[in-house]
Amino acid sequence: MSIEIRGLSKVFGKKPVLQDIDVTIAPGQIYCLLGKNGVGKSTFLNCILDLVKPGSGSISLFGKDYHKHQLEVKQNLGALCEDNPLIEEFSGIEYLTFISKLYGLSPSDAETRINSLVNYFFTDKESLHKNVGGYSTGMKKKVGIAAAMLHKPQVLLLDEPFTGLDPIAAQLLVQLIRSYRSPERVILISSHDLNYVEKIATHIGVLNDGRLMYNGSLQEFTMNGEHLIDQALFQLLLPHHNPETNLDWMFS
Repeated sequence: MSIEIRGLSKVFGKKPVLQDIDVTIAPGQIYCLLGKNGVGKSTFLNCILDLVKPGSGSISLFGKDYHKHQLEVKQNLGALCEDNPLIEEFSGIEYLTFISKLYGLSPSDAETRINSLVNYFFTDKESLHKNVGGYSTGMKKKVGIAAAMLHKPQVLLLDEPFTGLDPIAAQLLVQLIRSYRSPERVILISSHDLNYVEKIATHIGVLNDGRLMYNGSLQEFTMNGEHLIDQALFQLLLPHHNPETNLDWMFS
């Protein structure tokens, strides 16, 4: 059930965004992809989702080539994209019901799963009967997460899932991701929210200048907990940064 990526490259115009990336994300891992803005994290996930065509390289999920087994792969894939496209004319309940039909869930299974996710995530359940277009960013994000997990995918991809969530919803998501982890599932997350990454990650990948600078366990990345994850990331990406840059003019 692993994600296997070999020689993945992508160029936009003349700018290389991803360069010859090799990585295997194994079942049981919660793999968190880190890096500065604009380094290609969303492009990396979108290549896996077949929303962006790689310039070169191969991607296989559960040992199957994506392009040769698209339907089978997509049936076992759940995703929250960064822009979180929803059908804004639907209510939240209508949208989740629509998603359940796309994945062939029976009406009884769909109702049970939707109700349980609603009860877990949403305090204002009445709002889920109003059009999605009127939802807050956080409400839309929770609907998108619920839609990604409704069919119990073997591969779950979440792009910036904590952005826009209040602290309570974010902690609920942390607990949900931890519980969802299993030896039969792969979870891949791109996030800037290092506080939450530290709570869920088993493995870390760091993208910089289109290349995978680090690929390994969270434990190794933080030197067995000697460093916080933000310190480890800072030292990796800006090893020669001079903290003594003169900013006295700002404080006088």
